[in-house]
Amino acid sequence: MKTLKNIQFQQFLNLLLLLIVATINQTIQISWLQIALLALFASAVEVVFSYYYKREIFIPYSAMITVFGIVLMIGWTKWYIPYILIAISIAQKWLIRVSNRHLFNPSNFAVIFALALFFPKAMPIVGQLGYQGYLIIALIIAIAIAILVRVDRYIISFSFIIFYILLEYLFMKYYDPHWKLDDFLTNLYSTSFIVYILFMLTDPRVTPNSKLLQAIFAFVVALIVATLDFLFSPHLKNLFIALFVTTPTFFIVYNSIEGKEKTKYILILFLCVIISIYVLKLPSRYFSM
Repeated sequence: MKTLKNIQFQQFLNLLLLLIVATINQTIQISWLQIALLALFASAVEVVFSYYYKREIFIPYSAMITVFGIVLMIGWTKWYIPYILIAISIAQKWLIRVSNRHLFNPSNFAVIFALALFFPKAMPIVGQLGYQGYLIIALIIAIAIAILVRVDRYIISFSFIIFYILLEYLFMKYYDPHWKLDDFLTNLYSTSFIVYILFMLTDPRVTPNSKLLQAIFAFVVALIVATLDFLFSPHLKNLFIALFVTTPTFFIVYNSIEGKEKTKYILILFLCVIISIYVLKLPSRYFSM
């Protein structure tokens, strides 16, 4: 019963549902055996780190959620790439910490480093789940929202959607007189986009608790996405870059940082900017959602 109430377990089941949908639609990029091997590898990495740093061993739902996120959001051409991305994503939770807290959502971190380290052999993708129709999308959203209400992060998703539509309309309508809001709104029906706004954007570990700060956090992410779309044209990677930059930058708003931690924090922010600029300059191989 305790397991059933575990938030990470529920997220695990929700993402598992998405993978089942992809299997039914025959749009999943790898076999279930490969997914199981990735999950076992991720679990082993998580357990090693948790035992080394905390002398604890637990069911690593977080590691398996990271695997599902990577499978759903990243495409790759070499078998070893997801293993490296998984190892990096889990390691950063334990190694890149300020005030004893990690700064990045693991799946989003994996997307950025897929581009930074392996482009064009690995890139973010859409359409991984095929076209499910309104019923399955409604089911996924309902389950995800129920979880977000429990962890008190629903404000982020709703605020982001409002700010994202408004800012894209203001920015892109000015940039392109032929830009149509109706065409843009079709993005919101992409299940991959839904995964981003309901799972990656709302990670309780790297977002503020205050509802006001959550709304501001969502606005900052939406503003960065809209600005990058305006300056560099709309691309899928802009979503992930915006979150990659915002979570560590926003960290100081709701956490106190003292002593040597300040130097570490500034260095992390500097590296985030450098990596983001590098990823932005990569040639586009995939169109925006």
